[in-house]
Formats: sequence, C-alpha cells, structure tokens
Amino acid sequence: MPKIKNGFTRDQQLALLGAAVVFIVIATMGELLQNYRETDKKEARFLDSLTFIGKLRAQVESELNSVLYLSSGLGSYLVVRNNQLQAKEVNDILAVLHQSSGYVRDFGIAVGYTLKYVYPRAGNEAAIGLHYPDLPQQWPMVKRVAERGMPALDGPLDLVQGGRGLIYRVPLYLDRHYWGMLSTVIDLDSFASVIAARVDLSQFEYAIRASAGSTENGDVVLGDKALFDRADALTQAIDVPGGSWLIAVRPLRDPGSGHADAWARSLFYPLALIAAWMMYLLIRSRSALATLALYDPLTGLPNRHLLEDRAEMAFARQRRNPGQTCAILFLDLDGFKGINDRCGHKAGDAVLLAVAERARAVVRENDTVARWGGDEFIVLMDDVDPSTVQRLTERLRSEIEAPIPFEGATLRVGVSIGMALCPKFGGSLDTLLKLADQQMYAEKQQRKAA
Repeated sequence: MPKIKNGFTRDQQLALLGAAVVFIVIATMGELLQNYRETDKKEARFLDSLTFIGKLRAQVESELNSVLYLSSGLGSYLVVRNNQLQAKEVNDILAVLHQSSGYVRDFGIAVGYTLKYVYPRAGNEAAIGLHYPDLPQQWPMVKRVAERGMPALDGPLDLVQGGRGLIYRVPLYLDRHYWGMLSTVIDLDSFASVIAARVDLSQFEYAIRASAGSTENGDVVLGDKALFDRADALTQAIDVPGGSWLIAVRPLRDPGSGHADAWARSLFYPLALIAAWMMYLLIRSRSALATLALYDPLTGLPNRHLLEDRAEMAFARQRRNPGQTCAILFLDLDGFKGINDRCGHKAGDAVLLAVAERARAVVRENDTVARWGGDEFIVLMDDVDPSTVQRLTERLRSEIEAPIPFEGATLRVGVSIGMALCPKFGGSLDTLLKLADQQMYAEKQQRKAA
C-alpha cells in the first residue's frame, strides 16, 4: 500500500478521517446533551426559585395582614371617644390587641403629634410623650401619612425605646381634620424569626428590601442586602400599605463543577444514543407522574391534592379581602351503587364521566370541580355571592339527575348536596368539608325518607 508524507497510507488517512468524523458527531451530541442538561438545571432552579418566592411572598403577606388588621376597628373608636378617653380604658383595649400577636413590640396612640398612650409600658417608657417633629428619622413619614390620610408601613427604623422595627401608622380624623395617629410597632427580629421558621431555608437564601415610597431610607427589612446585586437572584415586588417591598431569592444548590461535567462527557461517548433515549423516556414519565399526582385518571378532574392546594390559595385571597365569600359544595351520588351492581363497573364509569362533564359545564370557569373519591365530588367556588351558589346548586342537581345514555339504555342517578361558606362557617378546608358533608348526609336522609 503506497505511503505518503509522515508514513501514513491513504487507507489509514481515510480511516483516521472517518474516525474523526464519528468522534466529532458523537462529541457534538455529547455537548448538545450537556448543554441541554445545563439549561434544564437552570430552568429547574428558576422554577424552584419561583415557587419558593411565591410561598415566601404569601407568608409575608399573611403575617403582615394578621398584624395590620389587629387595629382595623380601633381608629373609629378612638375618634368617637376622643373627648372621653381614659388611660385605663385605652390600655385595656391595647392589651387585648397585644395578646393577639407574638411580634408586636407595642401599640401607640398619638393625640396630635405627641405619643400619649403606649402599651405595653414596660420596655417602651422612652416612647411615651414623644413629639414626632423632634424625630428626624420618623417625622417625614408621619407628616406624609397625616397629610395624605392613608395608612403606611414605615421601616425598618431604629426605635427610640431600643432595637429595630417596622411601624404601621394609621391617621385618625375628626370632622375631616387630623386628630391623631395609631401606630403598631413590629419587632423586626421577632418578625424575621417567624418568617424564617415557616419557610425552607435549606435550599434558598432570601432578602426583603423596602422600595422607594415604603420608607424614607429604603433599608433592608430581612436578610443580606448584597443579595439584590447578584445576577442569579430572582426578585419579586410585594405591595405594603403606603408603598412596596422587594423580595430577592437565590438557590443555594451547587449547579455542578467542571470536574463533574468532564466526567459526564467522558461517559457519554459509548452511551450517547442510549442516554438520549432514556432522557426522552424520563421526561415523558415525569410528565405522566405529575398528571397522575394531581388529576383523577378516570374523569380528568382535579384530585384531593390539587383541590387542597387551590382551596388554600382561595382562602388566602379571602383573608386578604374579607368582603369576599368562598363556597364548598359536597356532592354524593344517590343510586350509584345499584348501577354498578346491576349494570357493571363500565356503566358506573360512564356515569362518573357524565357527572364530571356536566358539573364542569355548570360551574363558572374559575371554579374547581374535583373528584373526592368513589361517587363523591367537591365544587370549590372562589369569590362568589351566596345567591349565586344557590342557583348553581340547583342547576347542578338538575343536570346531574338528567338521564344518562349508555349502550342503548338510560341510566339515572340522584345527587345529595351539602354547602358550606367561608368565612361564615369557618376558614379551613377540613372544617368546611366536614360541615358540607354533614349537610349532604342530612339531605340524603331526607330524600330517602320522602
């Protein structure tokens, strides 16, 4: 075989060229898969961060609301009693409010711009008698709240009585003229501890900063302010009275080292095609498992897990907007067991599918119809008028009890329905389900007796 320069024959050169082409193709596939893995990890970290920041935001809003609404009715009382206020009476009221939260440092009532009442007195003596114009750090916000007539959350601030805190100020008016101010002082360390205790800190770090308009200095409320300068931190705004806060979240997981990537690439070459096929199967299986985890396989309706998640969000929105009403309907089919016994499980499945389809067609688009188990269904209605619930209940009954065609025959089932309203009958899913179940059972007994 003829040789050319460097002692390689033409056949050897072709073999080397073929080997190089194969190497490049496989190496390229390996790089593409590696890039895909990196992108997938980034997307997963982003989605995890998004989920965490949503939970953190909901927790912060919930904790703030639980404190800020403590004084919701006190302002009107103070204005009405302005000429008859007695120190003991005011202190007794503030004492009741103070017992309702573990991280309220104190409540204060200013007449004009002088802090006259403070509870508890112990540890806050330095705040009694304060004249707000004499406090350069607090006076601009106090003045703005009084002039605009709108409550605002100020801070974090160095408190006159020591420590750092947030101050929620509510202006009080008498005959459209400024009379005084109600203040709720939140101990910053206690507030931070409550938030930290209710979120998972093993995977994420977070910080919260007061944005412009929320405070005069825009300081960091919780966490390390350096987190806001990191490119890999996810941020989200949260509205607070008088302004807004900004939340920053960063995952703590190690995205992987260069050594691990090189090791993965070295293993890829003999296993590239198999790995690609397995990745395809893995993604499909994850999607299928996610669907099975949240939806009923027969009817396609949300299952218990998804219903509980949606109910938690609906009740949280109701707590933030007390004027709204949520409703839970508990549906139990009458005569379903007889259909199963007489016509078989295929007929029973047809009935369940028909009931699911009819229920979804009756309720509003933003309502949730879930299969609770067996022949039991739950309807969750968010922000609904009680009269609307009654009309929808009757429509559900009418549609579900209509004849169901099945293989040339006609099937019929009845339905017993129990109803419970939030917040009228409770604020948790367990409580409302128990009450709706009891009402449903009572209706079922009445229908049997009729």
